[in-house]
Amino acid sequence: MTQINKKILTMLTIIFLKYSYVYAENKNELSIGIAVGNGIMENVKGMHGPTENNPGTNVKGLVLDDDSLNTIYSLSIDYNKSLNDNLYINSGIAFARHYTGDTSITFDGGGNSSFPDIHFRGLALELGPSYRFNEIVNFTPYVGLNASAFLGFQSDTNFGVNSGTYGEGGAETFVECYGITPNLGFFKSSGIFKGYGFSIENLKLECDNDHMRSMTEGYEADFDIIQYRIDYRIFF
Repeated sequence: MTQINKKILTMLTIIFLKYSYVYAENKNELSIGIAVGNGIMENVKGMHGPTENNPGTNVKGLVLDDDSLNTIYSLSIDYNKSLNDNLYINSGIAFARHYTGDTSITFDGGGNSSFPDIHFRGLALELGPSYRFNEIVNFTPYVGLNASAFLGFQSDTNFGVNSGTYGEGGAETFVECYGITPNLGFFKSSGIFKGYGFSIENLKLECDNDHMRSMTEGYEADFDIIQYRIDYRIFF
């Protein structure tokens, strides 16, 4: 992610935290949820050695023939603070696991190579406003937009030090991603199922990660995942 985008993300975080502190009321919620999802990993590029039809060591882009990037699970805890009747501030943390499948890749210039699967794991952090519409038959719909980060590791992404197997047994790669997550959902406002809810969220991240296989100087990639989350809210 560019330095400008990082500064914007930092400014949004400071503003929302300050706003939440100043206007906080005695309306609080804890939300515990679990999500699964599917999406894509795209715009992958990094410093790479010579490939077919693309000689020299330079920054090369690649396309995954199967660019699927799926969420195995995302376990979350969110805190919601009421700012007024309709506007809330949301802050959340989740432990998430994502994965790609075994596939092949095509480099800029047309060179091809095998590409073993990748497993990502780490913490997802979110902060942003959420607007709640008027209750409809005991259901409260809402929309939100969070500034998001994903910090963690991806497995088996370097040459094996002992086994010598491509993409297996090497040091793990540090993953650092920033972006936004718009979401749309609802929760039950009363009755026996009060507090239960469902939401759809679009995790859109720009990543600047450490080494990955032959890209020993790091690589960039975009994550775009649709996640489906069920949650339970505790009001206090």
